[in-house]
Amino acid sequence: MGIFTRFTLRSLAKNRTRTVVSIIGVALSCALITAVLTSVVSLSNMLIERTAADEGWWYAEAAGITADDLERLETDPEVTDLLTITDLGTVSLGEDNSDLFGKYLYVKTWPDVRGEDEPLISTPEIVSGRAPEAPGEILLPHYLQNVELAPCGLSTASGGPIEVGSNITLDLGTRTVTNLSDGASATVTAIRGDYIDEATQTEAYDADLGSVEGTVVGFYRAYGYSTIYSLQGNIAYIYDDGSAAERAISDASDATWVGALFRTANPADAEQLADEIVDVHGRTVDGASAVHSTLIRWMGATPDTAIWNTLYQIAGILAAVVVVAGVSLVYNSFAISVAERTRQFGLLSSLGASRRQLRRTVFVEALIIGGIGIPAGLLLGLAGCFVVFGLLGDGIAALSGGAAASVVVSPVALGIAVLLSLVTLLVSAWVPAIRASRVSAVDAIRQTQDVHLTRRARQALRRAARGDANGTAGTGARPLGLAGRLFGVPGFIAHRNLTRASSKGRVTVAALAVSVALLITSGSIADVMSYASGTTVDTMEGQDLILYIDATGAGADQSLALADGKVDGPGMQDALERFYADVQDIEDAAPNGYTTSYVAEALMPAGMLDSDVENLESGGPLLADGSWYGSAYLDFVDEASWEAYVDALGLSRDAFCDPAQPKAIAVNDYDVHDGEKYSNYQPFQDTGTIRSLEFADLDGRFVSGIEDDPAGGLRALYYDDEGEMHYLPFDEAVAREQDIAVGALAKTRPGCTTATGTLQLILPASVIDLAEGAGYVRASMSFDTGGDAARASEAQEAIEGIAADYPELDITYTNVAQGKLQARLMATTVNTFIYCFAVITGLIAVANVFNTLANALILRRREFAMLKSIGMGNRAFRHMIAYECASYALRGFIIGFVVAALASFGLYQSMMLSYTTYEFSLPWLQVGIAVVVVAAVILASVAYALRRTNAASVVDALRAE
Repeated sequence: MGIFTRFTLRSLAKNRTRTVVSIIGVALSCALITAVLTSVVSLSNMLIERTAADEGWWYAEAAGITADDLERLETDPEVTDLLTITDLGTVSLGEDNSDLFGKYLYVKTWPDVRGEDEPLISTPEIVSGRAPEAPGEILLPHYLQNVELAPCGLSTASGGPIEVGSNITLDLGTRTVTNLSDGASATVTAIRGDYIDEATQTEAYDADLGSVEGTVVGFYRAYGYSTIYSLQGNIAYIYDDGSAAERAISDASDATWVGALFRTANPADAEQLADEIVDVHGRTVDGASAVHSTLIRWMGATPDTAIWNTLYQIAGILAAVVVVAGVSLVYNSFAISVAERTRQFGLLSSLGASRRQLRRTVFVEALIIGGIGIPAGLLLGLAGCFVVFGLLGDGIAALSGGAAASVVVSPVALGIAVLLSLVTLLVSAWVPAIRASRVSAVDAIRQTQDVHLTRRARQALRRAARGDANGTAGTGARPLGLAGRLFGVPGFIAHRNLTRASSKGRVTVAALAVSVALLITSGSIADVMSYASGTTVDTMEGQDLILYIDATGAGADQSLALADGKVDGPGMQDALERFYADVQDIEDAAPNGYTTSYVAEALMPAGMLDSDVENLESGGPLLADGSWYGSAYLDFVDEASWEAYVDALGLSRDAFCDPAQPKAIAVNDYDVHDGEKYSNYQPFQDTGTIRSLEFADLDGRFVSGIEDDPAGGLRALYYDDEGEMHYLPFDEAVAREQDIAVGALAKTRPGCTTATGTLQLILPASVIDLAEGAGYVRASMSFDTGGDAARASEAQEAIEGIAADYPELDITYTNVAQGKLQARLMATTVNTFIYCFAVITGLIAVANVFNTLANALILRRREFAMLKSIGMGNRAFRHMIAYECASYALRGFIIGFVVAALASFGLYQSMMLSYTTYEFSLPWLQVGIAVVVVAAVILASVAYALRRTNAASVVDALRAE
């Protein structure tokens, strides 16, 4: 061990408090970095595992490949895994079966992924029997089990129902679609789906591809179309003997094709490879490509949406906060350490120590502190992750879509944490080390390098000197100045100390500024995440069991159904009122009321809406005269809910509960998600009377919209059988109008209604006649079971028994309590992570201020002893220190507040990428907390430092060095 290492160890041991605080700061910084990186790795791994378990490990898909495409995939070194699925043609189920089972069944090869650790696809769930394992075995959709079909392209040998063990024949053929406009024809496969525009196209089917015979060995659960092109459509799976792909590629039919799913060594390369293989502009074979974005996005390969840009920018700001906090704390520690030992460095320099040796002394100190603090930080960060993941396992599982919550200890993440912590240490120690090596021996021993007059102070001294020379200063006595006049001699001395450009003072102010910025920024982060979780997660408070009630569904006796999908409004309300009265006393289920929803074609007058309405669902632009046409929901709620709603808004019952003069309340708060961004709008500007329009029947055609007429006024748009646009004057297109007066605007809804992205008007059920010209949607009723999913299930059973007496109502049930539980768990998890981040950054801030201010005061033992030796009393001494600390606190708070405001604005800009209506604001609660915390830490630091400085006598302090 060299002399300089021993010197460093003795210095660390002598200043135990500063050493311990520095180690704690390094440990906290490393722990925070470790916890963030480990949490990201763990959550990403859970999301990857969850997504892959549901959807498979494929990265990209090329559907409709050629022989050359297949060879390229098989030989490309970048392709690590490959799976092909062959479509052998289409089976027609006939018109008689199409209403229940669809028009077509596609015959495809079964993807056998048994025994694979990471299967490329997740095969469908088999509900009966097993998968095909040998030639001649067939797997069918579950809805065909025990079904006897009318004669079609799927037939059984015995002619009876289809069961496991049935011998069946599948007649394969080709679908052809022809355009009415130009007569062009094309073969249609499952790649493009089953939809045919009957207004512009005709379809033909020809069973020209032979047949497949085999034995039904099982049935799988079919949910319709998959996200994978190769698995789209209703499918009959057969066993692949290995030759299916080659036969489909080499035959002359466009109805047979091959899809390939694959993985690449680098997930980011998969999409480009799939696009190159399936170049839809340079090929005649129908094809398409897809990328498994829901999987590889978690791998960091496709940050292609605004929400991910938001998250990445927020993560960058968090990382910057952590790095700045760590550098500030450790830098201040070393700056104070070097300032405290300048005389020692001067003595070493006078004895022949080189600059390199002096720098090495500081770096050795950094490595010793890091050698203790970094391992402690790693352990602390990992322990924190295990504790948080253990306590919030259910919430984290909800965040990750159901995957088990587990901490993944990544050597790479730990290595990055160690590297960042070490870099933080070395960067923080670099400037103090350079400063220590550049101080001359004489200046270091005299300690003149730490005190320099500012330019302003030097100018003041020159003016005073000129005044003395000219005899204008009287006796030469200098005035005390404003600080001296207000606070006496202690204020004058404190002001003189502050006007000297002391590096120690700058370090103290910087530490306070960083601490204030950390505390306020953590509040901004909490506000941002709370807004995000509150906007994107609808907890449906108080609605644990929802009943959707229809009078036109298959389960209703149709006694309330009218022509064209309409219902008997008054009769429906009578049935709902009686049914609601019967379910009032269901145990542990409090009813929230009921509502009947209609959609009206609404024309609203000028001045009632602003341009925000264009951002809503079905929201068109304002018309030339400022009026607006579009769809609006009319929600008719039961009388008790209506009266409670009117009372909650502070409105008059006399004005809003008179059936003879009905008034609606317009909801003026809408959360909208367009697939990428979240927004909140308040489109209503004023009340008024809207016109609910019922359009005329134009020989089976219907008006599709209202727009400005170039000749003035309004006109209606409709399409003929050939798809061409036609216009009618507004008056000729509208068969009937119904005026609905809107008497008030509100940002809340009754508890029995749900939020929509379309304009929503609330009315009482007593004025249901106002919906005569509107389109009936459905009725709904909800119950509160305290968030208990089991109680919601029990309530459903009881309600089902009562519903048996109401054959005119078709009721379906949705137990949303479980979803609400997951939403609460997710919110709790997010808030806990935010809380942990805020606590750790707060501890770093506190340690920073304490370490900096306490040691800065301790370093002034000699100065304090000299002041006491010339007669300064304890009271005057305390006043001087209070003045200095107040100056530090004020400057530090202003600088920290500005930095925090800039960081908060950066978070606001990040949020605007995904939440277009997020409003910028500062977290004033955290600002207040920052003031209190800084004041408390300053008091504690000063008390500790003064106790240390008072422990030594004046003589000992003056002789200490």
